Amino acid sequence: MADYTQLMNLEKKQKGQSSPTQTQQKPSTQSIERSINQSINGLTDPSTSQLAATKSNKVMDKPRGFYITERLNQQIDEAVRYFQEKHNIKKVDRSIVVTAILENEANWTEEALELLLDKAISQLTNRLTNR
Repeated sequence: MADYTQLMNLEKKQKGQSSPTQTQQKPSTQSIERSINQSINGLTDPSTSQLAATKSNKVMDKPRGFYITERLNQQIDEAVRYFQEKHNIKKVDRSIVVTAILENEANWTEEALELLLDKAISQLTNRLTNR
């Protein structure tokens, strides 16, 4: 694997092989400052917050898989059946149920995550010991 110095030297060589009509100039301080300011303004641009808002509701293109316990698998199936039979919502599937549960903002507070700590450690221990 090439290191950073090798990549930079390769780039310099490629620039040196450009046609003689091209002049290689160092960017002016003003142009560098302009680029930095544009980058910073891009970070604070209101359109970025709009992008974040649209991302939050966008469904991922590919399914994301993860391991769950048999008990949790059964509970998800029961929740799907509950919505389908009791509320007559036939289009409900496992991904709808899981997404609805995971999108609950109360699950993502620092306090809620602290409550999960022992369970997370237990899960890790079980996986490491193949239980």
